[in-house]
Amino acid sequence: MAHQSSMTAKSILTNIVCVFIVAPIVTALIVWGAWVLRPDPPPPTSSLDAMPSHTADIRPAPQTPVSGRTVYMASCARCHGASGDGKGTEQLDRPARSFLAGGFSFGNTPEAVRRVVQHGIAGTPMPGFARTLNAQQVQAVTKYVIGLAPPAPPASDDAELVVQNRPLVLRGMLPARGVLEGDQPRGLLIGGIDGLTLAYDVDEVRFRAARQGGFAARTDWENRGGTPLQPLGRVIHWAAPRSVFSIDGRSVPAEFLGTTIRDGVAAIRMQIPGVRIKEHAAITSVGELPGYVRTLVFDGDASAITMMLPSQGVPRYLGRGESSEWWRDGGDLIGIRGAAEVEAAGVRLPASGTLDIIVLPAADIDQAIRAGIPGLESAT
Repeated sequence: MAHQSSMTAKSILTNIVCVFIVAPIVTALIVWGAWVLRPDPPPPTSSLDAMPSHTADIRPAPQTPVSGRTVYMASCARCHGASGDGKGTEQLDRPARSFLAGGFSFGNTPEAVRRVVQHGIAGTPMPGFARTLNAQQVQAVTKYVIGLAPPAPPASDDAELVVQNRPLVLRGMLPARGVLEGDQPRGLLIGGIDGLTLAYDVDEVRFRAARQGGFAARTDWENRGGTPLQPLGRVIHWAAPRSVFSIDGRSVPAEFLGTTIRDGVAAIRMQIPGVRIKEHAAITSVGELPGYVRTLVFDGDASAITMMLPSQGVPRYLGRGESSEWWRDGGDLIGIRGAAEVEAAGVRLPASGTLDIIVLPAADIDQAIRAGIPGLESAT
């Protein structure tokens, strides 16, 4: 009986332990596991998320057309007049062109007028607007200005070679320049897409002249050599015929190596002892003054070489501006950027790198002073 009572007591104790101790622990573990393994709740839904989507119905707003007249009134009317009659409020050293009378400087084609709007006309008060007007504005004002003139069909001449979206290079005889020199049988013309044309002699590479406008014409393109080239466009700058490079006062001829066209830029290649040079050019401006720049790139040590300035006479040294040395040659301003030093006869070339020759033809002195060119006195 005692043994049976003992077993009964153990059984009762075991039941108590299972009910009051083990069962709660097991239940707690089950509840905790269910909480840990629960799926993440969905993100809260805002009132905006509940709105129906109309993405497929969204359309970009149409672009507002650019008004050619608006661009004209803001950028051109002060010189050319509100009506295009050339009687603006700006005081100029020469009358502005009357569009009502027709007759554009470099032709009445959209391409010719666009180039003038973008790059200006060197040697005149006409600036370029490439930095201030975007492509749409240039196109709009070009169309507007052409519309001011009397109707006239564009000139057409099968003999003329026109630069379009790629530079052109021509070799052939260049005509004499008055009494300065005779015809040059081995001449070279390089026409850029900005309307700038440079002429060179290539027997000994020398810069002859820069023109702006049309490129070239020839009455006979078929026969070998053809008839003499006829450079078109207006001469904006020329240099006297003389040797360009020297070492210790002795002239060093530059040998012609050829030309290249790459990435929309045409260049002439030449060499002098120990140095190869590649030269290209483009329309530029300094302040309000339009002009052009020739960039020479050197391969080799050019530090012993002196380069003459591309002048017509004996230029007068003005001083150093912000980044360039400046000279005055008649009415033209010539700047050199990148020279090693200034010499009486020209500039000493750098050991390597590049050198820029900046020409501002028939420059307005007051505009030049405002542009920071040193050594000038106002004419007013």
